[in-house]
Amino acid sequence: MVQLNQMAADLFEAAVGAYGEGNFVAASTFARAAAHAAPTASASNLAGLAEFRLGNHQEGLALVMRAASIDPSNPEYPNNLGFMLHVLGDFEKARTALDRALALNPAMAEAANNLGAVLEKLGDDETAIAWYRRALQINPAYVDASHNLVAACARVAPQWHFPMIADRARNQAYADALKRIAPGRRILDIGAGSGLLAMMAARAGAAHVATCEMQPVIASIAKSVITNNAMDKIAVCAAKSSDLQIGRDLPTRAEVLVTETFSSGLLSEGILETVEDAHLRLLTQDAVVIPRRAAAIGYLIGGPIIEQHLFAQSWDGLDLSPFDLLAPSRLGLHLDRVPHDILSEDFEIFGFNLMDRLFPPARRQIRVPVTKAGRAVGVAQWIKLDLDGTSVYENRPTSAAGANGWMHLIYRLNRPIEVTSDDQLSLVMSHNRANIAIGLDETNGLLKTTSGCSQNPQLHP
Repeated sequence: MVQLNQMAADLFEAAVGAYGEGNFVAASTFARAAAHAAPTASASNLAGLAEFRLGNHQEGLALVMRAASIDPSNPEYPNNLGFMLHVLGDFEKARTALDRALALNPAMAEAANNLGAVLEKLGDDETAIAWYRRALQINPAYVDASHNLVAACARVAPQWHFPMIADRARNQAYADALKRIAPGRRILDIGAGSGLLAMMAARAGAAHVATCEMQPVIASIAKSVITNNAMDKIAVCAAKSSDLQIGRDLPTRAEVLVTETFSSGLLSEGILETVEDAHLRLLTQDAVVIPRRAAAIGYLIGGPIIEQHLFAQSWDGLDLSPFDLLAPSRLGLHLDRVPHDILSEDFEIFGFNLMDRLFPPARRQIRVPVTKAGRAVGVAQWIKLDLDGTSVYENRPTSAAGANGWMHLIYRLNRPIEVTSDDQLSLVMSHNRANIAIGLDETNGLLKTTSGCSQNPQLHP
């Protein structure tokens, strides 16, 4: 018996070595031989792991399940089962196995991380993030848990939330408008985020504030923030505004809508559809909207750094221009941090009165006077919010822009165009309620002017 046990131990040691070297065939062979010599949970588990790595998933699963039945007190085996079941897409059984592992050993960082990954797949982001944090409490240098936590938080609450919260100019503009409009009124805040706008409204003297947030994790955090600040007039709904109902989520129609659900491109977070629905179902007939007007503003942009972002540059006599077919038609940058040439005065691309009730798609053509000679490569765009006729906020690119959650966009022309201060550039612009597109009007293109009089249209090659 002693000789048999020693043989099993030697075979198991060989299996461990082979597994560590990535030789899963040898690892399985040695582990199975060890299990035959002396049936142990550890040998069956290692054989199962090796078979799973070889792609023999069901066989590997069966071997690890055997290990768990031989030694039901070892948390390693249900943890391995949970990992395998996760890979196989059986998330409910994976959760059960990992719950078992953590019941056996609450300080098992790997099981906590694995459970977080399973819960993400099951759509429970809030609990998943809590388990990633638990894994890092147990092992602060656990790389997998750290990576998973960063990825989960970035997906749930993208990084732009933080500079948005830190944007003092934006915050003050909203706070000032709410001080004038909110007192005594029922407020609906769409897109709770951190809860900041809702708390501004409550502090300004609103009779009642309802705020909604479609991301459950952010809604939960917003509730905590609001509770910590003792704002008892605020009700937080973890729902899209289109799912809110009068009498259930709001006691009655709101008299004021406040929102900052604008994308860097103004429209792509669905602001127009959101406002239309709110007017139809959630607001009084004479409701005030903050901001009352939102616009996309731009200027012609050029400069070598911007051109390098938008067009393939030749190198040492090699023409790379066909690669321009893959260039982005729209590029997001913080232009206050990138040197560039401003080739025109500011002009409005599209503006929307959010007190209106319908926002149809639109197309327009404009001629933009050039104010500086250079190579025009696109149109820089930012947003401008007229909050209440007094407070105005815009994130125009300037060196003093500071923290800003909204980026600037560049709408790329299909080719760089040499311009002088005597020119006008003809642009065509459209929006489909969700996005804006800007391009060169190929019919008119670049219009040369002499003594202020337009001449025949001319396109530069």
